[in-house]
Amino acid sequence: MTQTIKPSDVFLDGLDDLPLFHCLPAKQRRALAECASVVSYEPGEFLFREGEPAERFFILKRGRVKMRRLCRSGKEAVLHLSAPPHMIGCKGLTIPGSRFPADAVAVDPVIALGFRREVFLKQVAHIPEVFFSLLVELNRRLSEIYTLQATLLEPTEKRIAILLLNQAGVDPALPDGRAPKPIHMTKSLIAAIVGTTTETAIRVLSRWKKTGLICSERGKITIRDLAGIYAIAEIEASPPGPVLGFQV
Repeated sequence: MTQTIKPSDVFLDGLDDLPLFHCLPAKQRRALAECASVVSYEPGEFLFREGEPAERFFILKRGRVKMRRLCRSGKEAVLHLSAPPHMIGCKGLTIPGSRFPADAVAVDPVIALGFRREVFLKQVAHIPEVFFSLLVELNRRLSEIYTLQATLLEPTEKRIAILLLNQAGVDPALPDGRAPKPIHMTKSLIAAIVGTTTETAIRVLSRWKKTGLICSERGKITIRDLAGIYAIAEIEASPPGPVLGFQV
């Protein structure tokens, strides 16, 4: 069940790790946070629905949210998967009177800061640092769209490999050999993100598991052969630079 409360002092003390807040003095950070509400959602609950007026937005503090649309056939297409500290629903900040283009659905238990558009814009009218942070966020979202478009025509295995690398937090610029993070995603969610059927995703991942590329259990995947996944994604493991793929 969705719950809404005002930010507590403990919550406010942890806001400096959010991009929208970290550039602000403590006084401005507190004033901005106090015009928001802390909202929580259980998996499967909607933060907003496609077609609703875009009068609010959220900054994720914990948990992931999928932006999805349903086809006429009822098939789900996941446009992107957002995780902390990203913003969702920020269209209303730039286009007054607009409506949400997709559903926002909690994948995990979610905690977020929720803002009303009018209240937020009034509060930040004289804080240029906030508008710069918003510009950075919108640029990130545009980059996400370009990256998604670039992968749409790639083979399914390559799209899945790119997604796994991204979700595992792998960066080829890191030389220390840190192990990839476990990936907490169902096969149906992977299929919805890369644009294939659940059956196809299951076949690909089962084959990778048999060949030792990954290990998996219910709802969790771990990359065992990083070089092998890089090879499928056609990404060099040594040059510096971020892994291209589905940004969240």
